[in-house]
Amino acid sequence: MPSPPEPSAPGSRLADGRARVLAGRRLDLVVTAVMLADTLTAGLIKDVRDGMPVWGWLPLMLGPLVFPLWRRRPRLVLAVSVGAVLASGPLGVGPLAVVPALVAIAVAMYTGYRALSVWTVLALSAMTALGNLRTAGWEFDAGVVERTLLVVGWLHVALISGLSRRQRDAYMAEAEHVREEAVKRKAADERVRIARELHDSLTHSISVIRVQAGVAIHLARKRGEDPPTALVAVESAAKDATRELRETLTMLRDDDGHRLDRVEDLADRYRGLGFTVDVDCEIDCDLPVDRETDHAAYRIVQEALTNAVRHSTGDRVRVRVRREDGAVVVEVADNGDAAAVVPGNGITGMRERVDDLGGTLDVGPGEYGFTVRARLPEAATQPAASSAAAGAAPELEESR
Repeated sequence: MPSPPEPSAPGSRLADGRARVLAGRRLDLVVTAVMLADTLTAGLIKDVRDGMPVWGWLPLMLGPLVFPLWRRRPRLVLAVSVGAVLASGPLGVGPLAVVPALVAIAVAMYTGYRALSVWTVLALSAMTALGNLRTAGWEFDAGVVERTLLVVGWLHVALISGLSRRQRDAYMAEAEHVREEAVKRKAADERVRIARELHDSLTHSISVIRVQAGVAIHLARKRGEDPPTALVAVESAAKDATRELRETLTMLRDDDGHRLDRVEDLADRYRGLGFTVDVDCEIDCDLPVDRETDHAAYRIVQEALTNAVRHSTGDRVRVRVRREDGAVVVEVADNGDAAAVVPGNGITGMRERVDDLGGTLDVGPGEYGFTVRARLPEAATQPAASSAAAGAAPELEESR
């Protein structure tokens, strides 16, 4: 059962609430509005001071208006923003008009378009230097150097900002991965400890009960007497308990390898009980299944087979395990009377396993008879907590 969330301070709750409000489309609109206000302010200052041609408003608005695409199309946003800056450059609208291009460079660098971002910065730096030289009549003086370095400096600040944010998020993701691995190792150590305790405390006692019951039955039969029914039941129950405990200890200790590869061996245990078990497991050993999904699928097959043997009125069970759209689908059906089945603790346990993985479980009448069908998403498709930067970080369209 998941542990309840830890209480958070009022400040952190307020920050989380703001993060949820300024996320997704809302954040895109806010960024677009800020960029548009910035460039229009630059245009108004230019218009009041020296006059502004009508066509000059178009590049000032075009750069910010493409920012709603900054997540999905960072290269397009970069190209349009830089083009708008180059188009509005001869107007002399001031440094405010360059802000959208700086943000677009940082976003492109963050999303992994390093070569494109670096070459864009180098090209803009060269064009800025040439433009300042031409304005100064091709005389290289301190004013040209100052104006050029100011623009080049801000371009490199945008470049470094995008790169540093990318490296920070990669570091945070790696730290989260290390933390998860540490938790898994701790859980594995705890499973081994539990297995050892169970072995030391229960296995010995059950084995003694089984041996004593077996000796008593043997002596009774040696004397030509029928062993008491209760004694036979005790021996049988001890055998079943030993087998179940051995399976539990094996599952606790053995955390590696495919459990689904053992479905056929699992079915063999039930074939001697008057049932025909047909197994069709399509899971390829060369394509490993996520550990938790593998464990849950095996346990569902085990529980469904146990329920069929105990409660089904039929004599045949069909087991199907396959991959389907990024998920493992387990289907166990028997040819018994589905209407006579009353859900119990076994089905409840299967549903809890499926819910923990974010899957679905369907139990009830099917084409074959009473059917248990579980769909278990693998790790890559299971819902996970989003990182803090997921709301603002653009998606990677391709590997770079």
